[in-house]
Amino acid sequence: MRSPLAMGGGIRYDAWSPLTERFRALLTHLRMLEAMAKKNDAKINDPRERLAEVRQQDINESNLNEDFVTWLKTKGPTWLLIILAFIVAYLVMVRWQQQEARLRDEAWIDLMSTTEPASLEDVANRHEGVDAISDLARLMAADSLLQDLQRGRTLSEDGQVQTELDEETTASHQEYASRLYQAVASNDDGTTAKALMTVCALNGLAAIAECRGDLDAAADFYRQAADRATGHLEPLAAQANGRAASIDQLAGDISFATPPPPPVVPTLPINPQELPPGLTPLNPDTLPPAPPQDPVTPADP
Repeated sequence: MRSPLAMGGGIRYDAWSPLTERFRALLTHLRMLEAMAKKNDAKINDPRERLAEVRQQDINESNLNEDFVTWLKTKGPTWLLIILAFIVAYLVMVRWQQQEARLRDEAWIDLMSTTEPASLEDVANRHEGVDAISDLARLMAADSLLQDLQRGRTLSEDGQVQTELDEETTASHQEYASRLYQAVASNDDGTTAKALMTVCALNGLAAIAECRGDLDAAADFYRQAADRATGHLEPLAAQANGRAASIDQLAGDISFATPPPPPVVPTLPINPQELPPGLTPLNPDTLPPAPPQDPVTPADP
């Protein structure tokens, strides 16, 4: 059938064909949706269909439960062991980290609370491998011995009692400090982190060699310290080179300045009459009697 507009205006019917086809497709789709809705309503209202759906759902859930139980029986223990292994490994790692932190804290506390050289060496031996505790403890012990050699006497733990060093004690201090410095220098691995402690140890060995009078060995230790500090600690390298260059100045005798004579203490006059006004002798009985004085008479009014 042709459209009236098409007939009156002379437009052919073929121009409306695409629009008509789309309208028919949309109408067909709407009819299909209506049919599906009616079918679903029929299923909902039909008890038999509803019962069949519930029964099928129960069967699916039962199959799912059976599959899960079968998985638990076959693969469940294996996965459970794997999970437990991960948990145990995590707990062990946490425990190890706590133990490592506690040992590090104890090592630093022992280092900061110890002053005696023998005790510091014991701290170095007990905490070997914990940070830089061992090298620091040995350096502190050797520096303490070197200070005793420079003072010529040892101090008690409270710093109040002084003991003069004899020849045997001096030699023992030198040997002990040299061994500690050498242990630190031998522990050098060439890294930047070890540079400072190695340079300090080599300077300490040079100082011990100076105390023994071995200037050639002292100069050699200073040159080693300069080489180790080059590229890392340039000021220390320059200092070590300067000491090595001026080591020959220690070969001659060193003369110290003569202390000045003690000041003259003024003596007080024996006669109390010669004392300044306002001063009296402490013991008047030991002093000679004062000369007699004329009595003072009051003036006439």
